[in-house]
Amino acid sequence: MAEAKKIKREIAARTRSQTEASELAVGSRLKAVREAAGLSQRELAKRAGVTNATVSMIEQETHAPSLASLHRLLTSIPISLADFFALPVSQKNALFYEEGDLAVVSRGAADLRVLGSERREKKLQMFLERYKPGAGTGEDPIIFDGETAVIVVEGTIEVEASGEVRRLTKGGGYQLFGRVPYRLRNVGKTVAVIACACTPPII
Repeated sequence: MAEAKKIKREIAARTRSQTEASELAVGSRLKAVREAAGLSQRELAKRAGVTNATVSMIEQETHAPSLASLHRLLTSIPISLADFFALPVSQKNALFYEEGDLAVVSRGAADLRVLGSERREKKLQMFLERYKPGAGTGEDPIIFDGETAVIVVEGTIEVEASGEVRRLTKGGGYQLFGRVPYRLRNVGKTVAVIACACTPPII
């Protein structure tokens, strides 16, 4: 029984790793920049101090590297993290998503998913955000050089912006222009779901 549980945990861990690796197309991006630099998997692994198998698994998107490991690999090419994630993975002008296809920005009490992670040159960004009761954007206000628009899909949130505190429920929303500091929190008893659009994109 204990051995069966251990196997299940290992399978679950591998599945999570594969999902996390593929969400931002780390493997596809790494392979593209490695080949553009004229490096084999073995050469890149040697430069970065990792195993050849590690590079192979990352490129196959069966392993999600830590930020430190990814940084070592990119420094060995070399390319910055910002430039790496700025590479377009798709040139399609019509992108469609099922619920499980959205790229994960964060998990936990505040769960944020984003559309269009494949197109870095986009002008608009759309988030689907879920906040457990009591969760929110944090104590420090968010200040954004652009416009933000939010619609509450489910639940009740409290928004503090421009010196005002407002409680919004399903169907309500807000829009901010310029550098207006704001923060929000789920003040209800159920998960709050919001759709958030911003321009220019944050990610």
